[in-house]
Amino acid sequence: MDSGEVPSWRERTEIDLRRAGTGLDAMEADASLFAPRNLEARSRALDELAFLQELFRMRGLDMDERLFRRMRQRIRAGGYTPRSLRAALERYAGYRPAQRAGLIAGYDALDVLVHGLLLPNPTPGETVIRSPEMVQYEATPARAVLAMVDDAQIGSEDVFYDLGAGLGHIVILVHLLTGAQARGVEVEPAFCAYARASAEELRLSGVRFIAADARQADYGEGTVFFLFTPFRGAMLRAVLGRLQEQAARRTIRVCTYGTCTHEVAKAPWLQVQDADMVHDFRLAVFRSVPQGNDRTPSLSSDGA
Repeated sequence: MDSGEVPSWRERTEIDLRRAGTGLDAMEADASLFAPRNLEARSRALDELAFLQELFRMRGLDMDERLFRRMRQRIRAGGYTPRSLRAALERYAGYRPAQRAGLIAGYDALDVLVHGLLLPNPTPGETVIRSPEMVQYEATPARAVLAMVDDAQIGSEDVFYDLGAGLGHIVILVHLLTGAQARGVEVEPAFCAYARASAEELRLSGVRFIAADARQADYGEGTVFFLFTPFRGAMLRAVLGRLQEQAARRTIRVCTYGTCTHEVAKAPWLQVQDADMVHDFRLAVFRSVPQGNDRTPSLSSDGA
């Protein structure tokens, strides 16, 4: 770089990081910092560390937002296939399919990437007072979504429903990763409006959000249904009854995550794909069995 040129963002970042590394090395090598009487020097060193921490945070946020913006532009342009987007998620977030074999508890870098990509705007406040059986919105870990795409074998011929869709990023993500038509059912109108705006901003025509109580929604198109414990008790049983009506017409898959998995596992018209899936922190996939050929006894009759 010529002396008269203004350094680029990348060059400034590299200069700052080299300077930070030199400063950290000097602190580590300075044994006097740990002398009992050297309080002032330790104070200066801590101030420097605080500055470096903020530097890394701001540079990291800047880099992340550039990545999110670039990926959103590519989605709007139709530049991702399901396979290429999956490869990008795995590359940028360090995710590997083998990770889904363990428990899915909490959030990680994959969630940072998915949320930055699909939830860029501030979350709206709720306007509907939830009934006692409705569970407060909580984002589904992205690892559970990728596990669902793989284990339920969702394809472009499917119609996917997320019951209790919240801000809609799971619906959008499943559509992008599979090509399936995707629907979100959410009782909170403000969340539905947010989700619709996100889909419109990304120019996605294969997703739709329905502001409705899950007990009254129309599921006539659905082949795959997902629940991250959006409700419990009698409401959950009523919704499962609605899904059973669909299973009487065609084979469906019901995917669950969270505590609702144990209740769903009791349904005699559903068969879990793998008994180890019946766990609060695993993604479970159930397939409907022909009516009149319900499995007995129920897998979860012992409450496990």
